[in-house]
Amino acid sequence: MLRFRKKNSRSNGLVAIHLLPEGVALACVASVENKRKLTAAAFLNVSDPLNNPAIVATSVSEAGMANSRCSLVLSSGEYQLVLIEAPDVPKEELKEALLWRVKDMIQYSTDDAIIDYYELPEDAFRGRGKMLYVVAADRKLIAKRISWLESIGLFPEYIDVPEMALLNIAEGLSESEAGTAVLYLNEKQSVINMMSSAGLYLSRALSYDHSVQIDNAVLDLQRSMDYFESQIGKPPCMRIIVMPLQVGETPLMMELRNNLGADVQSLDLSDVVESDEPLTIDLQQRCFVSIAAALRCEESK
Repeated sequence: MLRFRKKNSRSNGLVAIHLLPEGVALACVASVENKRKLTAAAFLNVSDPLNNPAIVATSVSEAGMANSRCSLVLSSGEYQLVLIEAPDVPKEELKEALLWRVKDMIQYSTDDAIIDYYELPEDAFRGRGKMLYVVAADRKLIAKRISWLESIGLFPEYIDVPEMALLNIAEGLSESEAGTAVLYLNEKQSVINMMSSAGLYLSRALSYDHSVQIDNAVLDLQRSMDYFESQIGKPPCMRIIVMPLQVGETPLMMELRNNLGADVQSLDLSDVVESDEPLTIDLQQRCFVSIAAALRCEESK
């Protein structure tokens, strides 16, 4: 998403960084003996990191991530995700056409917006043309974030968003045609991704605290599963994967099991990610999105 390519890559590894209200989540994935491995992950308890780059830079260096290529994951309120039908234009003209298609749906002017897109599978939304998600962000905000990344010793190559970063893990867990609901839980903004045959068919953001509004979270997931089957035309959802790892039988996990006709599982990253770093519950809770973003499949250079 929103790629920024530097000519001279400094490192074989890719660092992903996610700014959160309580601090900064970092993760680095590198190729080790021809295998992709999480080589480092850390959560920095830094207040106001954007105005304290020197402190963050020191922590980045101490974590062994300095002078690395980087992917910045935007947080809630820093981007918009819009589902639209793809315009019938040549691929080289698609981004410009998309910008004009979504100009009345986003909060930025066409001059201030920077966009990218994610194409849905051909069979998504039967009876309609090809559908895709457009990601839009403020060009000025992105420029400021790039300057900040460079000030802390990182070299920006990608701008990502949680909904798409999660696919780096979810695609490998949803290879069957039977529906898989991926529920990522966060106090500020949770995400529902409806998957089939490793493809994303529907993404929804839940902008409330799931632990406080448990009934709403269950209802929104049920509606997404129903829509996935009735409107998109995919087989019924047979599995719900909850991310990050949940500690014990939480009230939400109990409600999901009691009210939805699907197998409910909570994902332990240790089961799907090879890591040099002990993947403690606390680390998974704080750094899940940054780890997912660092796992992106990069195109050949």
